[in-house]
Amino acid sequence: MTPLLTPAQCDEAVKVLRDSMKGIGTENDELIEVLGKYPPVQMNQIIKGYKSNYGKSLIDDVKSETSNDFKKLASALCMTTEEYDVKCIHDSISRIGTNDDCIMEILVGRTNCEINAICEEYKRVYGKNLEDEIKNDTSGYVSRLYIILLQRNRDESSMARDAIKDSETLYNAGEGRSGTDEIEFISLLCNRPDSHLRVVFDNYQKRFKHSIEKAIEKEFSGDIKKALLGLVASIRDKNEYIATLFEKSMKGFGTNDDKLIRLAVRYRDPFIMEPIKEAYRIKYGKTLAKRIKGDTSGDYCKLLLACIHDQ
Repeated sequence: MTPLLTPAQCDEAVKVLRDSMKGIGTENDELIEVLGKYPPVQMNQIIKGYKSNYGKSLIDDVKSETSNDFKKLASALCMTTEEYDVKCIHDSISRIGTNDDCIMEILVGRTNCEINAICEEYKRVYGKNLEDEIKNDTSGYVSRLYIILLQRNRDESSMARDAIKDSETLYNAGEGRSGTDEIEFISLLCNRPDSHLRVVFDNYQKRFKHSIEKAIEKEFSGDIKKALLGLVASIRDKNEYIATLFEKSMKGFGTNDDKLIRLAVRYRDPFIMEPIKEAYRIKYGKTLAKRIKGDTSGDYCKLLLACIHDQ
């Protein structure tokens, strides 16, 4: 668990931030030193300390002193995790066409407590119920998947369950019938513990001679197929799943900077980031830092590297 900063440590970080933005021009290296260094729990202290010491909003000052993708990333780091999550979700559903990738990134793999915090923060910031907002802006089985995740009903206990029975339930909801019982299939994947589901997937492979991913490819199509494959990937190995998201943000022509920023901000705590970096190295044969250096530049690159603790 990340320790809290002492008042003196917090005051020192706040002073470095303020000094970096005083006068003409901004000392970006000093800004990067603080914004990229501290994990969320400590950054929350610094955000409050900045307001207490100088009577100003840190995010407002950072926005006024930065630009372009560096500004997007630096501003995101001046928000609490919940504030940033709900901003990303709100941006995703308030635009023309929903950014399903973003919503799935935020909701998949989260604990009941974390999703509850997101729902409460959304209500506080936007005065609206997140479930209602998503219902109004999405449709089909992807919408149903989101709503099931937002119910916070995932079993997080260590109670023993029948993996063989659940593998048969998945088969009977999909390949074992004419047509697909999509809700039965989705509900089971969303509400069982990850450790149990990994055993279910192994049983499915043994009993039906192919993977659950192949079953999803066969029984689903479009956005819900993509969402379910992402959900299964996260259940199988969350660190590898997040590593693939980082790669997707930089793969092909041009960088999806919004996605890259979301990932760097959300997973920047060193205890979370280190196993993701190792999973990336194993899967892609190079470091995440090297990939970022090859795809970004300038102070934006420096701040991304600071977020992943690999400058």
